[in-house]
Amino acid sequence: MTMTDTFGRRIDNLRISVTDRCNFRCRYCMPPEGIRWVPHKEVLRFEEITTVARNFLALGGRKIRLTGGEPLLRSEIEILVRQLAALPGLEDLSLTTNGALLAGKAHALWDAGLRRINISLDTLNPLRFQWVCLRDALREVWAGFEAACAVGFGIKLNSVVLAGVTEAEVCELIDLAVERGIEVRFIEFMPLCGSGWSPDLWFSMDTVRNWLMARWRLLPLERGSAPAQSYAIEGTRARVGFIESLSKPFCGDCARVRLTATGKLRLCLFSPLEYDLRPYLYDDAALQSRLQEAIVHKPAGHAAHTVAEWQGETMPRIQVIGG
Repeated sequence: MTMTDTFGRRIDNLRISVTDRCNFRCRYCMPPEGIRWVPHKEVLRFEEITTVARNFLALGGRKIRLTGGEPLLRSEIEILVRQLAALPGLEDLSLTTNGALLAGKAHALWDAGLRRINISLDTLNPLRFQWVCLRDALREVWAGFEAACAVGFGIKLNSVVLAGVTEAEVCELIDLAVERGIEVRFIEFMPLCGSGWSPDLWFSMDTVRNWLMARWRLLPLERGSAPAQSYAIEGTRARVGFIESLSKPFCGDCARVRLTATGKLRLCLFSPLEYDLRPYLYDDAALQSRLQEAIVHKPAGHAAHTVAEWQGETMPRIQVIGG
């Protein structure tokens, strides 16, 4: 069985937000004053998350990624990892984190069955880090990175390239990737829910790619439905990827949907449309029908395909389709 939307895309990748809370205030993601947190009673319990995941896999899903907010803020997250890792049909389970709490969680996550981690790391400079994240936490993030390396996780570093801020460290991050045999994925700055859009911070991935190609030979890898176009760096174990959501949208191959911490299925990161799954959590047949109904309405792409179209814009209000 497979889930296919009206544009012929097979939807097999579920991103699960286990919490809306975060211990950083990254400028490209959240206002400095933060946002109003969802009351704890409204957040899905682990058993409810596992129910959605189990039914998603039963319909042909293959991949699950845990996100947030910051997922390691969720108490005993390793229990959820263990529940998900045991589900039939799961081919890939991963987690995205800012890394600040990872040093104390790496072994427990590995023992629970997690094998891949993405760590957000935009800069290796403590002052730039504090400016971007509004937190003096580079030391903790680096400790988390080192712990993940020591345990043996497959690691990707996610780095948002900001004009005049982090662009200067592109080659330094690649040097780190080459040294550790990991992948760095450079990400375009893009408008996210709850943040203002500052076009002056946008930096071209073509420029970054050209910088790297002047120093290394990049061998393109098959992309499939991945958000990043990745390359092997010849003569090394390292890889580099580019996520170009605005300048080169990959919507035509998108295979992802997102489960919010409150039980809404969101069809696209930039879409205002959400489907409430809570009323269906205790009836597998009804839940699977609801998932299929929602996926049919996955949009062809996000609303704007150029940086210019986003100038001065913020995200639209969310529209929830209830039960």
